[in-house]
Amino acid sequence: MNHTRQNVLILTVDAFRADRVSLLGYSRPTTPTLERLARNSIVCEQAVSLSTFTQSACIQLLTSSRPLSYGGYDQGAIGRPNTLFKHLKDHGYRTTSLTSLHWVNKYYGYGPGLDEELPLFSINTFPGVVIVMLRNTLIAFDKKIIDEQTMIKKVQPILEKFFFDISDFCQWHINHEIEIQSNFSDTSLVNAGYNYPRILKLIKRHKDKFQSDLTAYVRKYLVPTSITNDWSNQWLIKEWLYMRQPGKLVEEATHRLSNKVLKYLAPDLSKARNNRYKHYVDAASLADQVISSLEKHDTKKPFCIWTHFMDTHLPYVSGRGRYWYKKTPEYLKKLGHKTSYNPAMTFDLSPQKPEDKEGFSALYDASILSTDIEISRIIDALDRLGLRENTLVAISGDHGEELGEHGNWGHYFTLYDHNTRIPMLFHHPTFKETRIKAQVSTLDFSPTISGLLGLRTDDAWKGRAVNHKDKTKSLLLMETFYGGNCMFDSRPLYFAVRSPNLLYLWKEYRDPEDKYSPDGPELYDHTSDPDQLNNIYNDDHPELPKFNQLIAERMAEISEITDQRIIDAFGQIGQKVIEQNRPKKKKIKCSE
Repeated sequence: MNHTRQNVLILTVDAFRADRVSLLGYSRPTTPTLERLARNSIVCEQAVSLSTFTQSACIQLLTSSRPLSYGGYDQGAIGRPNTLFKHLKDHGYRTTSLTSLHWVNKYYGYGPGLDEELPLFSINTFPGVVIVMLRNTLIAFDKKIIDEQTMIKKVQPILEKFFFDISDFCQWHINHEIEIQSNFSDTSLVNAGYNYPRILKLIKRHKDKFQSDLTAYVRKYLVPTSITNDWSNQWLIKEWLYMRQPGKLVEEATHRLSNKVLKYLAPDLSKARNNRYKHYVDAASLADQVISSLEKHDTKKPFCIWTHFMDTHLPYVSGRGRYWYKKTPEYLKKLGHKTSYNPAMTFDLSPQKPEDKEGFSALYDASILSTDIEISRIIDALDRLGLRENTLVAISGDHGEELGEHGNWGHYFTLYDHNTRIPMLFHHPTFKETRIKAQVSTLDFSPTISGLLGLRTDDAWKGRAVNHKDKTKSLLLMETFYGGNCMFDSRPLYFAVRSPNLLYLWKEYRDPEDKYSPDGPELYDHTSDPDQLNNIYNDDHPELPKFNQLIAERMAEISEITDQRIIDAFGQIGQKVIEQNRPKKKKIKCSE
């Protein structure tokens, strides 16, 4: 590939599970576009995300840093190494982010280096993000596990930033109202019909109350804190629910009335119509915007354009616009699934009857195929515009997805392969098909893009460019909390070590919110047991000392983790790791 003025197009896909991708051997043709691209691509067959949710995974993809470094993932890219956007901007690129993600935007540290950002996510995600970031702190305060001053120290900066950020978001949408209505007319972004000037006034009133008495504000609006999605109808969302354009309120009222009648005649259709507007901008609308950006790009500079497709996230919705459900049977038919599944059944978020499990699985496949088709439209646009020959295309999942294997539907923070293995490829017409058999991780995504563009990698990035000759990554270490915020002093750490044939899952203890994991360690042969259903763990397994040492060494790198905690977890191995990695610390005796 000629490195001179190569553009880069970055397409990431949410909840993109490797073993449901025909590119990587799945029997149903879910990704014909990726298969076509693979003929001129570097394909990573064993790519792994080091955690299982977007907030943490995109930190790895776009800053090449580990989830629990820099104080954890709560603040996104803030305080971390340069993002890929900043890195490319510093090398003369014009950078554009078409972000559908409430976790990946200028409000969470991804702004530096961006020439243009379109925040294409719902205002309703802002309170949800704050609840996720503060949930464990608020629960601890409500249960008197932490005192008022500790709560204030953790809550105050997050809420102060929240009020500033959401005000900025509202003002952006006021300033860009015509553009958004023109480009996203068939999405919830427009059809929610929010009156942003009125919402701005509401936010100011709440900000004044918060600044007047933080503790009183927290007690009135934020505790008790639900660990479910009940927050979505509470706090600010509840108050701005009817702050909409009058015409939209009338339209919605009329629709709901007609849908109540339809429910008795055609309940499946009624349910689909009730969810006609997705909570996010769909893949077709994002593809339209990517193509528009390609058509208008400044030829004086190479471009970097990034977007993130959400259709593969639960509730697995395929198709364009408000009539998406009419297209779903077509995708199911192409994949050899039954076409009789109710496309809206997945809005229940888990199967309500045993026979619904097949439907959930089939609709997940359909969402992958519909997204793949939109990627094909973007590739065709590169051809039409004469940009294909000088554009690197990088495609990756952020994390995987569970389809009931361990009791969950979604990606609830457990480090099994279905939640962590992802597709990843790097395409250019001049490449020969190269299959990387060795393990690579999301940390390697940005360094690989940088290297393929002929740029030096950022010194602070932890990953490195993928190379088919590189066989040194025999072990990958994954790390997380069980969702929520990073309270290092009071929440259990979850780690996993993945070797070419084994997957070892270790946690300090089971988080009270974790309803799916068994107590104690787990060990699986992922080559013969790909769904990790047969736990072969025993204390005498010969690989355990090596795996435990790797986890102990990582814990020693995290300043928030005390020596005693490492020793309590790993005994003599932990003691030795501390002596080698924290030599200036006072020696703590091991109780073994």
